[in-house]
Amino acid sequence: MRYKVIYNTDNHYTDVVREAIYDLLVLPTTDESQTLLFYNTENSIKEKPTLYKNTFGFDVFRIRTAKPFETFSFRMEAEVAVKEVNPFDFISLPPEEERAILNSEAFKIDNFLFLKRTRYTHLSDSNKKKIPNLDKSKSVFNFLLELNRYINERIDYCTLSTDVYTTADQVFELGKGVCQDYAHAFISVARENQIPSRYVSGYLNPGEGLIGSLFMHAWVEALIPGVGWKGFDPTNNLLVDENYVKVAHGVDYNDCAPIKGVVKTNGKVETQYLVQVSQEQQ
Repeated sequence: MRYKVIYNTDNHYTDVVREAIYDLLVLPTTDESQTLLFYNTENSIKEKPTLYKNTFGFDVFRIRTAKPFETFSFRMEAEVAVKEVNPFDFISLPPEEERAILNSEAFKIDNFLFLKRTRYTHLSDSNKKKIPNLDKSKSVFNFLLELNRYINERIDYCTLSTDVYTTADQVFELGKGVCQDYAHAFISVARENQIPSRYVSGYLNPGEGLIGSLFMHAWVEALIPGVGWKGFDPTNNLLVDENYVKVAHGVDYNDCAPIKGVVKTNGKVETQYLVQVSQEQQ
């Protein structure tokens, strides 16, 4: 599959911005499942972006200016080729071997970042009692499939019901949220079961009618012993395939926020986003 991705953000301030630094994590990555073919950017303050690698090795656009402005607009256009895959095409280890690996100290040390509880993924004792648990006779993959469905059924997709600070605990209490909330809820349960899981940001093929294609989307990658990282989309109760374009992964949303910035102004900001993804002829 080949896609054209357009990302737009418009930030309007009620007072003059005297100085600003913006970091934008929106560029599709290149890895074993996809290849970035082309990109260009433009911005309203006419500053040339620099590109740097973040903690996890993903490209971030940095734009810095000391010129006064009241509106900051940024547009990125990219083309990316994604390999067609069958997400079920692999062989799992026997459950007892998987469990032995999950419980090994070496495995826990290697993956401690994606096993730790964070502000977003910490669960209260009351919520821990309600979540699914990995049965000794069940494979990790089958448990994760059930978890994908559980989160999808447990949470109703509802825009404006949460914000970027909402935690998994709060989402389970509310019973509604958006894609980042589904991802945090999945991650919180997986980590409680000692399965390394990471938050993923990216784009969706809108032609498949998937929830979340109008904005940057969020899903999860979980580490299955003996297999590797596999993608799960609890918002749509699907496994990740060629309809997903990855930008980055991290411990939680904080590592994958599409735009961060430090601005010197006395005004408030109103921000708008627009994402367009179209399938290209090969």
